[in-house]
Amino acid sequence: MLLLTPALANVLLAQIKTRLDGGVLILFAGAVPRSAAEPLDMANTHTELVRITLNGTGTGLTFDTPINGVLTKAPAEVWRGTTQFEGADATQTTLTPTFYRFCATGDIGRTASDALTGHRLQGAVGGPSSGAELRLGVAALTAGNEQPVGDFGWRLPQASAGG
Repeated sequence: MLLLTPALANVLLAQIKTRLDGGVLILFAGAVPRSAAEPLDMANTHTELVRITLNGTGTGLTFDTPINGVLTKAPAEVWRGTTQFEGADATQTTLTPTFYRFCATGDIGRTASDALTGHRLQGAVGGPSSGAELRLGVAALTAGNEQPVGDFGWRLPQASAGG
């Protein structure tokens, strides 16, 4: 297993912060892609549920400075968006998110070309008792409702201080 020192983890996370600050968090339903670079099939398989931005205004999101190998959302920011389904199941009123993509500015999160030239992270989404990387207060999203994201971040694997 790869383990990093907290100092190295902070350096790596600072680079992620630099590349993703100003980006958006997009929640999707459908089969989870094998990689963050894999294109989505919006006609048959995937549905965009909500774009999370600063106060739901479309303004990009930012992260706090990494501490002890952890990168988190800037605590003063309110991350939210209005749920609007687009894609394979756009006619549904309620859908369960399965994965997210945090995309750098200009990346719509759907195509391979954006991922090959840009920066994107992907992870699992679930309800409050799930083991997903992003846990929401509800298991399913309803079209037209506001969706907040209170906690968000990444931790890189680190060796304990004692060895």
